Amino acid sequence: MKNDTKAKNSHMYNSDNEKIKYKYRIHKIRSKRKDFETVKAELLLVRNFEIFIGFKNFSVFNDEIADQYINWLFKQGYSLPYINETLRALRDFLNWLERQRGYRTKIDYNHIEYIYLTNNQRKMAKAVDYKLSYKFDEIIRTIRLMPKKTLIEKRNAGIISLQALCGFRISELRTVRIKSLIFEDDVWFVDVNPKYMKVKNSKQRNAYFMKLPDDIVENILSWRAYLISIGFKPTDYLFPIIPAKFNQHNILESKVEDLPIKSNTTLRDIFKKAFKSAGYEYYNPHSFRKTHARYAKKVSPLFYDAVSKSLGHSSTDVTDKSYGDISVDEQQERYRDLEAGFK
Repeated sequence: MKNDTKAKNSHMYNSDNEKIKYKYRIHKIRSKRKDFETVKAELLLVRNFEIFIGFKNFSVFNDEIADQYINWLFKQGYSLPYINETLRALRDFLNWLERQRGYRTKIDYNHIEYIYLTNNQRKMAKAVDYKLSYKFDEIIRTIRLMPKKTLIEKRNAGIISLQALCGFRISELRTVRIKSLIFEDDVWFVDVNPKYMKVKNSKQRNAYFMKLPDDIVENILSWRAYLISIGFKPTDYLFPIIPAKFNQHNILESKVEDLPIKSNTTLRDIFKKAFKSAGYEYYNPHSFRKTHARYAKKVSPLFYDAVSKSLGHSSTDVTDKSYGDISVDEQQERYRDLEAGFK
C-alpha cells in the first residue's frame, strides 16, 4: 500500500514548497556541512508529509495535523524505525522553517514538539535484532573452498579475503584502490582515504590486516599483481567489474574493465553464494566487523582498542555499542565456568 501511495503522487508537487525545500537544502549543506545525498534522503522523508497534506503549503501545519500525520504513517504500513526517522526529518525541517520569513507567524514552535512517537515506541524503533556473525575459522574455510580458476573467481576470493582481513563497511570494500594496499614495518594495512574511497563521515584511517593465514593474504596480493601486469594503475580500483562478453569468434570470454563494481548488492551476492556453497547461513558482509570486534575483545583491551580504530570508531565505547556485545555462546560459557554457587 505504501508503495502505491508514493507512486500515485510521484508527479505532484507544490512550487512554493519546492522553493523553500531548496533553501533548506542549501542551509543544511552550507551550515551543517551535510553532504548532498544525506540531505536528499531527508527531503524524501519530508515529502511523505507533503503527500499527507495533499501538497498544500507547509504553513498549514498545526498540532492537530501533527497527530493526524503520525496516525497516517502507521496506516501506510511503515515500520517503527522508518516512522521514527521520518518524524525526526520533519521536525528538523519545521524547526528551521518556523524561523523563515513568511512562516514565523504561521507555524507554532510548540506544535512541532508534538511530532514524536511515544517513549515506548521510540525504544522499540531503536531496538535491533541480535547481530549474528561468523567465526574466523568459518570465514577461512569458506574462502579456501571458493573456486579460483577464472578471473571472476579470483577477484571474488580477493574481495572476501580483504573483508576478512580488514572488516570494511561495504561501500569502502567496493571502492578500495590498488594504491590503498600498503606494506610498512612488516605489517599490511589499507589506507582508507576519503579522497579515493567512499568512507563514512569522510574519516581517514588505517585498516590493518588481521593475522590470518598467508594464503588468505595471497589471494589479494596475487590479484593485485595480476591487475598491475595487465596495465592497471595505482589509482585504479582493486575490485573492478569483469563482464562476460562474446568475442569476434562468438566465444564467451571475461575481460577485466577499469570500472568499479557499482552496486553494493553485487558484492553481497558474492558473499551469499560463497557462504551458502560452504554450507553456512548467510550473514551480510558488515557482520565481519562484529567478527573482528568479538575476537579482539577476547585477546586484550589494548588489542581491542587497536581494532576499534582500525574499524573506524572514535572509541571502544562506539565499538561496544555497535559490535562488542558478547555472543550467546560466550555468555553461556561464562555462566558454565562460574565456580561459586548457592549452597
